Amino acid sequence: MKEKYEPSTDFVLKVMKSVYAYEESKNPIIQWLSTHSSIRYAMMGIGALLGIFKTIPAF
Repeated sequence: MKEKYEPSTDFVLKVMKSVYAYEESKNPIIQWLSTHSSIRYAMMGIGALLGIFKTIPAF
């Protein structure tokens, strides 16, 4: 009979490190841009300006 399998002590650390590396490698550019607060604020400002300029001819 075989003995009980016991993984190495840092098995979980090695596996999770590779999982995190894989997850970071597949992030699309849109998600990367939306996580930065300065870019998010710039997009909100541009959206607000476009909204204002679009409604000005209505008055």
